[in-house]
Amino acid sequence: MVKVNIKGLSMRYEKKYILDDLNLDIHQGELLVILGESGCGKTTLLKILAGIIEPETGSIHLDNQDITNYPPQKRKVGYVPQAQVLFPHMDVEHNVKFGLEARKLSTDVIEEKLKWVTELMQIDDLLSRYPREISGGQKQRVALARAMAIEPDILLLDEPLSSIDASGREALALTIRRIQKETETTTVYVTHSSDEARLISDRVAVMYDGKVQQIGRLLDIDHNPKNYLIAKIMGTSNVWPVLYMSDNDKGSLITLSIGDIQLHEKLKTKISGIRIKPSSFSINTSERLSEKKIIFHGIIKSIIEQDEDNVRIVVDVKNAPSEYIKVDCSKEDIKIEPKTNTELTLEVDPSEVVLF
Repeated sequence: MVKVNIKGLSMRYEKKYILDDLNLDIHQGELLVILGESGCGKTTLLKILAGIIEPETGSIHLDNQDITNYPPQKRKVGYVPQAQVLFPHMDVEHNVKFGLEARKLSTDVIEEKLKWVTELMQIDDLLSRYPREISGGQKQRVALARAMAIEPDILLLDEPLSSIDASGREALALTIRRIQKETETTTVYVTHSSDEARLISDRVAVMYDGKVQQIGRLLDIDHNPKNYLIAKIMGTSNVWPVLYMSDNDKGSLITLSIGDIQLHEKLKTKISGIRIKPSSFSINTSERLSEKKIIFHGIIKSIIEQDEDNVRIVVDVKNAPSEYIKVDCSKEDIKIEPKTNTELTLEVDPSEVVLF
């Protein structure tokens, strides 16, 4: 197991910083998920760690050893790029052996490691097949086996599930997690999917604007995102950016894309966004509206049955094209049989609004 320390890493593409003074510590033996939207610098970071490209500034230390200028072959890093890069003219066995043979290990050692890693990845029955003869999920297992065969100090995985069909993604993600735990390999896993992060991470580092903006356990970030953008990247339900803020005699008025929200206190600091939990909404079935509640009018567009008694309703907001609200409630609470295209009124207490 190794720890990784990244300090002041910067990299530009066409005069724009894709990484901007990035700092990151990766713990020994952990699976760290780098989570962010396309173009935020995730893949660039992996390529710099792998030695494929050089940063303009900054340093990388593995267990206090500076490897910033080491070539890839000297780093003992296992790298699995997003595209499944298998040698089409080689069968599975020789694809997996490739890195071992390049290191000029003895035949006995190579065969021993081949047996270990192919059993670990559950591809020992595919050794004589060629890449064209196996599925996408199997190809990715071969690519992972090739990276793991050299017993890397650090394993780098770039969107490893992106080319896998939906039915196979969870199984492969859990396989990666199992193997990472068994081998205690320090692993950096890049993805744009918060669902993958929830499934396998020890910690999550959220990236945008070329920096790690927040890092920690997934539950901690889920419950306390630093700002609207982080909440959005985490896939949090019912988050909206603040378009405008003003004070009035009642408190602070916040303008969102779904409408205005009146808070009964004046905010002392500027906020970038808000969140309202799906469970915080209630459906108003009377004709009277409370002046103390925040009111939204909408139309039911989708109904997802959670269990026998509870549903999640997706509500299109009136006068706000393309905006919707997710509402969790029991069938008993709504006192109507929920149907699509039914108009309804939602209300929420201002104290339930989470501010970023």
